[in-house]
Amino acid sequence: MSFKLKCILLLIFVGFTEAKSQTKEIDSLLKTICSFQQANSSFYNHGLFPSQRVYLKQKNYIREDNNVFFTGLIVWTLQTYESRLSLINHKLIDSVSKEATKNYSLYKNKNGGVTYNFWQTNPSQHFPNDSYFSKRKKYQLPDDLDDTAILYHSTFHSDSAKIILKHLINENANRSKKTIHNTFREFKHKPAYSTWFGDKMPVDFDICVQANALLLVLNQKLAQDETDIETAHLIIEIVRKDYHLKYPQLISPHYQNTAVILYHLSRLISIHPELGFLGIKEKIIGDIQSHILKQNSPMEILLLENSLLMLGNKPLSSITIKDTDFQNFYFFVANMTSTTINPFKTWFSKCKSTNFYYKSEAYYWTLVFENVCLRLEQKR
Repeated sequence: MSFKLKCILLLIFVGFTEAKSQTKEIDSLLKTICSFQQANSSFYNHGLFPSQRVYLKQKNYIREDNNVFFTGLIVWTLQTYESRLSLINHKLIDSVSKEATKNYSLYKNKNGGVTYNFWQTNPSQHFPNDSYFSKRKKYQLPDDLDDTAILYHSTFHSDSAKIILKHLINENANRSKKTIHNTFREFKHKPAYSTWFGDKMPVDFDICVQANALLLVLNQKLAQDETDIETAHLIIEIVRKDYHLKYPQLISPHYQNTAVILYHLSRLISIHPELGFLGIKEKIIGDIQSHILKQNSPMEILLLENSLLMLGNKPLSSITIKDTDFQNFYFFVANMTSTTINPFKTWFSKCKSTNFYYKSEAYYWTLVFENVCLRLEQKR
């Protein structure tokens, strides 16, 4: 046997061994994720995934929170990679999704509309496990675009529901009824998506929410209009001006983290390079590569590595995530001052007194699962 042929066979063997090892890792990760799905809990409905709400200003304030946000994200992420897995894992994800999505109706618009809420709506279960906020109606949240987009991504909705939703998105966008007062001056007149549904809430921009919603419009092939185009242009301008690097708390008041923002943008761009996104793809790749070198947080590094892989680039490192890495990482922020006018929004954007921080171990393991799937896909 020639030396060249031996080298080729060795490479094939190594590649096969690595792929087999990663397939076993996927099996293990799915079992771990499934172990968090609730079956017999006095607080969480059957099929939900648990998460916690943390108030950093008050020591030991950690509350179990039965929002639908993390459950929707887990189902959406698992479904994204489902078709590339073994038949057994395919069926497992189908089972997880079926049990989880049975709960979505509990979070639907309280009047039977097509939008969704962060918390259960009939009756409202806002700020669960909090003796003060949960008892005051004024702290009920309106339905929001982020949860609505996530749940539409992760389960079937009729064409008529999607058409009504698109109308509501446009109706609540900036400059439709109201004009935003707390963004950069050059963005105030852009008719882009707002975070909230409902007449009482001010217009609120969040680039991660806008990315999730724009991805929904594009995935579902809904008719595009000025609102969609202007939202895309807003995202492009923010990236070109480095606002996602310099002012993450202002351009994403509900996530507040550059790594999380880059993850959302990478997911959008990797699936839909149209509408001018191809022009900022290389810049985002460069931003990720630069930002990852400054990170000490394993979870932020994981998000950035996932972002690189989604955009077709090789990861910069091999990551080993432990459950202890989850403890001080918060993917989402309930920002009590996100709709206040400037300069108050700027002053309070990083304030621990006005923010609740959210985490979910089940979702964090889902991000690890995504990383393994993306690495395996790159080797095929």
